[in-house]
Amino acid sequence: MKAFGRRGLKTVGTVGVLGGSTKLAFMFVNDDIDDIGYYSKQLTNSRKEDRKKVVVLGTGWGSLAFCQKLDPAMYDVTVISPRPFFFYTPLLCGSTTGMVSPGAIIEPFRDSAPGTTYLNMACRDIDLQNKRVHVVGTAKGSEMALNYDHLVVAVGAQPNTFGIPGVDKYAKFLKEVEHGREIRRHILNRLEEADIALALGKEDEAKKLLSIVVVGGGPTGVEFCGELTDFIKRDLCRQFPKLQELFKVTLVEALPSLLTMFQKAVGDHVQDHLVSQGVDVKLNAMMKEATADKVQLKMKDGSMETVDFGTLVWVAGVGMRPFTKSLCQKIGAENGQTDRRGLLVDPCLRVKGTRLGEVFAIGDCAVSGKPPTAQVAAAQGKYLGRMFRDGNQNQITEESAEGFEYKHQGSMAYVGDSKAVAEVYPKGVLRLGTSSVTDHFFWRSLYGESDHARVLGFAGFTVWRSTYFSKMYSVRCRWCVGSDWMRTTFFGRPAASSAQGTANLL
Repeated sequence: MKAFGRRGLKTVGTVGVLGGSTKLAFMFVNDDIDDIGYYSKQLTNSRKEDRKKVVVLGTGWGSLAFCQKLDPAMYDVTVISPRPFFFYTPLLCGSTTGMVSPGAIIEPFRDSAPGTTYLNMACRDIDLQNKRVHVVGTAKGSEMALNYDHLVVAVGAQPNTFGIPGVDKYAKFLKEVEHGREIRRHILNRLEEADIALALGKEDEAKKLLSIVVVGGGPTGVEFCGELTDFIKRDLCRQFPKLQELFKVTLVEALPSLLTMFQKAVGDHVQDHLVSQGVDVKLNAMMKEATADKVQLKMKDGSMETVDFGTLVWVAGVGMRPFTKSLCQKIGAENGQTDRRGLLVDPCLRVKGTRLGEVFAIGDCAVSGKPPTAQVAAAQGKYLGRMFRDGNQNQITEESAEGFEYKHQGSMAYVGDSKAVAEVYPKGVLRLGTSSVTDHFFWRSLYGESDHARVLGFAGFTVWRSTYFSKMYSVRCRWCVGSDWMRTTFFGRPAASSAQGTANLL
């Protein structure tokens, strides 16, 4: 019995050490080590009675990072958003094929930011003069006004169709969790329709139903094609052997290469890989119009090409939400809001044209000179949260306040067949700063004259998967996603979804 007790204590101790080490590793990767020092100093502090009121609009990367950095003993934080959860956008493409379930990549915001008050409402108007937001819920009469001392706008962006006829009506978007569900349901329904069409001897109709056109050669478009070709080759061809020769995936990009945020050699590598996976890659192809089952493409030489489709997925760009546009108009071009992409902010993420230190914008709704990515939004949220938590929110009312400095950690994209591409910037990951040691002895000995490391193929896939796993915000999310990856490895992706149901047959 004593031996069992000693073994038990040893096991608990080992698990505790390993768990603590893992937690520290995740905190380092996610730039949260400073939390240890901060909260160790706040153990004896009590909640302030005159806490400043902070209203946050949105539940995305920027708002969650901001709220998690805030100290609830110092601030009374209210989060307003019609979406009651944060979702892990890097794995959205995998949810379209069943690689991961949609429920595995969402986190209830109340769990992720327990020190805040969340209201499932939408902001309809902002009274900048009196520092008040007007919000409305889905229930009749559920309207109210909330006062704020500081307002953080983090409402993100929405798909941008660039006014191309037919896109709004006939294309599927891939920006939100519900978009992933809808694409999965739509593709699986088209699959069943094609199976019936082939049984009726209508092979041409079956081919059209199984033609999937993806517009946009950025990370989302490339990753969706990668996930889709995996699904077709590893699962659908096995479950629908008669249809395996009829599948067609077409990737359309208006620019001369894919993944333009990477080095051109990486884009060329990805193009060759996707072609080897059976994807028809069309570069320098500008979509001009979409109808119910066809897209019109204008090629580089001026010729027009028509492509039939059963599913059209649009991932070619993002633009302002109506709320962001109305706020820009309210502030006015005469006060500095002159950009069509979103709210112009200064280096401290203060919205131009508003009183310094009162209104901030982060993430995709902010035009800050940084790319509209989750990595940037999270970094901006952490910067602003630290500024508030350290009691420096009043300092940013000064023109000479220290601004946000973005350290790019790298870019990654899954390309299918358990392969990925990754460009990692260790200076941004390790945050070693700049000195003669880091610039010469440490850095150049590893990477020579280059400021980044390029990892391709299965090694890139390992980097891609381990990085995204470590960036998840909770143990629950890691458990659910890890379980889904294991389930897919052993049992494959299901070729049916509960979203299909029987409604269409009744």
